Amino acid sequence: MNAATLLTRLYPPAVRERWGADIGHEVSTSGIRSWPDTLMGAVRLWLHPGDWPETCTGQTRRVLTVALFALTAATGLLLRSAEPSSTLTADVHHPTGSVWLVPLLVGVGLAVPLPPLRAAALRRLTAAAVRTLAAPATAALTLCLTAWSGLAGHLTGPADAAMVLFYWLTLGFVALRLCTVVAHVTRTAAPPTTRRLSTALLSLGTGLALAAGQNLLALVRTAPHPGSLTDTLTLGLLAAAAIGTGHDLRRTKG
Repeated sequence: MNAATLLTRLYPPAVRERWGADIGHEVSTSGIRSWPDTLMGAVRLWLHPGDWPETCTGQTRRVLTVALFALTAATGLLLRSAEPSSTLTADVHHPTGSVWLVPLLVGVGLAVPLPPLRAAALRRLTAAAVRTLAAPATAALTLCLTAWSGLAGHLTGPADAAMVLFYWLTLGFVALRLCTVVAHVTRTAAPPTTRRLSTALLSLGTGLALAAGQNLLALVRTAPHPGSLTDTLTLGLLAAAAIGTGHDLRRTKG
């Protein structure tokens, strides 16, 4: 895969379908000096869904629904890398540290597409979900069996590094396939309305902003750690992306 193809694939689907050939040709013709502008163009378009063309009804909403769940999965992986964390908790016994979860979960709930209540459609969706999740479920089960056996605690050197790598690859694989399931559902289910999806993005962004704020407050009170600084910055960027996209969607398509 060449650079032009890779950079073109970073653009929203509708943009690729309408102008993908032109973008790829421009990158191929201009060479490496066009890569930064092309990359920034992709970022700007993802943050402004109101500028996307639609090749079919509801395409923007379906793509943004999958993107919202992908953003949630990325957040889960990020926070998993930061555990154990006394700042961002998911424990009912520490409500102050868990408050960021409330708007995040509300956003996810609002974005859930509603599958058709027909037996044939539900059977097809179930079959697609089973096929999509079979491999990641097997990888996750293998990981759990390895942990329960106690073998992981006795590994050292390259074997321990390989197990850590397998752990993170498994989490990433599971997250990717769950988003694939959401994409399958959006093809037949009724996607959330523009207003509901916009509210979901704003709610998700609020939760991420609260998480970033809690992390930042903890950093001010304690000695800064490079990992915590990175997590805080990443959460802040994800929050800004979700809130900005939600506002643009509401302003242009509301």
